[in-house]
Amino acid sequence: MRIYANLIGNWVDITEDGTVADGKNPILYFKETLSFLENSTVAECFKYGYIHVQYHGHDYCIHPSMIQFIDY
Repeated sequence: MRIYANLIGNWVDITEDGTVADGKNPILYFKETLSFLENSTVAECFKYGYIHVQYHGHDYCIHPSMIQFIDY
């Protein structure tokens, strides 16, 4: 699986070179938090309306629609 984030108009593979939510590995983070609490319509990782991505020394807060999961 690969995880891509749209960072200022460019889709970037953050699977190995990026982190999410203060330094967490993207794959592990989404495996742990891409779940729904009872009676919730929003996954835990998207409950704040943004994803905090760190990539090459820069911090980004992006909308959840700017994350893509590619499984091949």
